[in-house]
Amino acid sequence: MVTPLSRAGSGEPVLLLHGFTLSHHGWHGVVDNLSSDFDVLALTMPGHWGGPRLRLRDLGVRGIADGIERELDAIGWDTCHISGNSLGGLVGFELERRGRARSLAPINPGGGWKRFSYTEFRLGTEVSLKYPLAVTSRLLGDRAATRGFFQRPILRKCSRDMSNVSPEDAADVIRAVSHCPVYMPIQLAFLRDGPLTGLENVSVPTSLILSEFDTFLTRATCMQRLIDELPDHVEEVTLPGVGHIPMLENPEIVADALRTHLYKATR
Repeated sequence: MVTPLSRAGSGEPVLLLHGFTLSHHGWHGVVDNLSSDFDVLALTMPGHWGGPRLRLRDLGVRGIADGIERELDAIGWDTCHISGNSLGGLVGFELERRGRARSLAPINPGGGWKRFSYTEFRLGTEVSLKYPLAVTSRLLGDRAATRGFFQRPILRKCSRDMSNVSPEDAADVIRAVSHCPVYMPIQLAFLRDGPLTGLENVSVPTSLILSEFDTFLTRATCMQRLIDELPDHVEEVTLPGVGHIPMLENPEIVADALRTHLYKATR
């Protein structure tokens, strides 16, 4: 049975949210690092591998956020520090809007594209074109999850240097992608919801953490709008030498950036 979360440590509560089609497993190196100082929860979001079921009528960022709020209520966290990568960062902004964040540290967050832009459609098309690979991987199971032929098309968008991703992490990425039940149904919901709005209203301590070599959500097409619209108190942080999902390549550099953010947010 696939576990829906990983939790370790004690202290200030920290919630970690993964990207689209992935799972909490990608955060394990960061959880291990931060748990010496914080109560760290890496949660598989609703609709993803091992996570809570996401009903068709709840497809979209708001439905995912609803499910996460139920999980937070169940463990007694009214608020927490939130860091999310890609889709997880987009969901983190939604949770901040609802008053659930003590601080926010989105890592290469989604939602920075413009409404009905070429980038918005390109991203949806790129993800959709990999769906046959996900279906085949599910049919073949670990015969696919552990093979470079199936890993490389996915990891190429996730990382700058695929050789820095451990074999087990690479296999878990394929397992998660191939077992994501909302892979295709949620695409129309994302198009319906559109990009992030209300960025100027973010009020909690926030660090916008961007990878130097993110080729999926680039600065020019996605991140610059966030930088322009977020309040002046938001700090921009660069992670050198890594790609879109940096905790797969270098969990230490991600943990260090989050620890710095958390110390500033809690002092």
